Amino acid sequence: MAVTGEKRAPTHARLVLAVGAVGVLINVADWFVGGDPQPYHVFPLLLVLWGAADLLKAARPAAARAVRGVAGVLTVAAGLAVGVPAAVALVRGESVDWLDLVLGVLVVLYAASAAAALAARRRAARP
Repeated sequence: MAVTGEKRAPTHARLVLAVGAVGVLINVADWFVGGDPQPYHVFPLLLVLWGAADLLKAARPAAARAVRGVAGVLTVAAGLAVGVPAAVALVRGESVDWLDLVLGVLVVLYAASAAAALAARRRAARP
């Protein structure tokens, strides 16, 4: 059964990579037509990066870690770019885009869990 999962993982990563690439192409076309890139346009690129990191994991683990790091930084940057204005609008009592606010909260939770995992890993590595 474990062999099936191992064979399926590259196929899943390729699927995520393909879907993300299509999303990136759509967003590039949207940028040319609309002229104004939005923070949420980065999310298909994140799919491409995570799919590439999964495919690189076996052959080049250091490169896969670097790609995952770039994806994490882009996730936090895009989430904060969307979530902070929504939080400011909520505090000021203006109309709020709830999807942006929820995305910002999820990114803050993602960053907190990544920081906690890093702290735990460093604590475990100490002699």
